[in-house]
Amino acid sequence: MHCIADVSLHNSTTPAVSPFDGFSLAAPLWVIETRQGGAFAEVTYLQAEAWGSQYLLAFTSEEKAARAILTLGVSERARATQVAGDDQRVEMVTVVCQIGAHGILVDLDPSTRQCAWSRLLLAAA
Repeated sequence: MHCIADVSLHNSTTPAVSPFDGFSLAAPLWVIETRQGGAFAEVTYLQAEAWGSQYLLAFTSEEKAARAILTLGVSERARATQVAGDDQRVEMVTVVCQIGAHGILVDLDPSTRQCAWSRLLLAAA
């Protein structure tokens, strides 16, 4: 089960990136890990629906992720987790694919429904 944030964004389009384009992270990102149904439930990541697709929520700081957790009212079952490792790009794309999202929204402010930027990731068949 995936946890979906109930948000609709004010923007109407987002650029698409093919798998052949470079996708790199200039700095670490944080995602919101959630558990549905208790401590032993499967871990998933918070998503939002925008432009008819699901997007992984990602944040440029732990503080921004923590504010989103509080604003969305999921603090009982969620925590900010840094996407880390030698190849952060691969890890972020892996998380997006694991949850079935079509892209990422960065620094979503749930109170204003605005994000810093978004990216639709197109998978190769």
